[in-house]
Amino acid sequence: MPVDTVSPRLALRCPATAALAFAMALALPQAQAAQSIWPAHHTAQSAMVADYRTLACTKQPPAPYTGSLRLQSKYDQRDASKSTLRSSPDADSERIGKQVKQFVGGLIYASKRFQNAKKPQDANMALACQDQWLQQWAEAGALLNPDASGTGMAARKWALAAMAGAVLATQSASDGKLQLSDAQRRWFGQLGERVIGEYDPRRTASGVYFNNHDYWAAWAVAATGMLIGRDDFIQWADGNLRRGLAQAVKTGDGSYAYLPLEVARSKLAANYSQYALVPLVLLSESARANGLPWSDSDQRTLDLLANFAARTVLDPDELPELKGQSQADVAPYKMAWLIPFLQRNPGHALARKLYDSEDGEVDNYSQLGGPIKAFYPPLPGSRS
Repeated sequence: MPVDTVSPRLALRCPATAALAFAMALALPQAQAAQSIWPAHHTAQSAMVADYRTLACTKQPPAPYTGSLRLQSKYDQRDASKSTLRSSPDADSERIGKQVKQFVGGLIYASKRFQNAKKPQDANMALACQDQWLQQWAEAGALLNPDASGTGMAARKWALAAMAGAVLATQSASDGKLQLSDAQRRWFGQLGERVIGEYDPRRTASGVYFNNHDYWAAWAVAATGMLIGRDDFIQWADGNLRRGLAQAVKTGDGSYAYLPLEVARSKLAANYSQYALVPLVLLSESARANGLPWSDSDQRTLDLLANFAARTVLDPDELPELKGQSQADVAPYKMAWLIPFLQRNPGHALARKLYDSEDGEVDNYSQLGGPIKAFYPPLPGSRS
């Protein structure tokens, strides 16, 4: 008889046996549902939620995209640093990208509309629209076509990260009252499995640059795991986090660490150093929320990467790794990593200096599914 199915009759006849079985059951590894880094909580809007599925969304989603994802990169592949845009973008890639962005943008808009709703009608219509848009693309099996180029694979994982993030945000702000349908859960699971299938070989393949693409793939999978309760997704994503941290190169004086493949992007080194930190910081939050190991050494590495990322914006001329290359401006939303990072590390001087240099306006990254600041307490001394 399995130790966790001791019958009441046996327990009455032999209390010692029952006690031993119970103790053994406690000692066994326990299944754990994946935990969101943005837990469900009560809000003014969550109190407004009624049966939103009785409403018809006033705006139809774009047609589900089920075709090939053989997209072309926006960067000129002849440039080794991949920092020069193509002179003539590929028309098909632009058309497909626009269709997907319209869908993702609609999910994000619905999430924002819900979080800012003042009236029950607005709150419930936002939930109805997000639910119905998801249902249409889920039932069609959108974005699941296996025929994909490297750029198409990237587009799939970016879309998944944004979609999962937007729905996680809505679930959190609705106190868990937004519920996925079976079709939606199945679709998210299939997308997560597709991303794993495409990015898992990169862990061991020779000649592959394991970089920000892999960190973002991990975050897309982790966010999906939180959304549909897939511990295996969380575990897989954590493996990419560990490899990302292992790629950090620490300077001799120990004052910062950098990611060589992001620094290799020439005038975009500052941009990509921020861009890579967004998923790495969120994956570190996932590790904590889901009981995975997170050591002082891990945190130290993340702190050093934050030092470098901050300095690429605050004082790039003092970083020899940038080789005197003038850096392109970094959009503030690409610094969204600062929001969760400073919650854990409010005393991190350079991260706080970077945050304050932008007046705290480092939120609303569409690739994360929209704004995330509402899910964290205000920073001490912050105006926003």
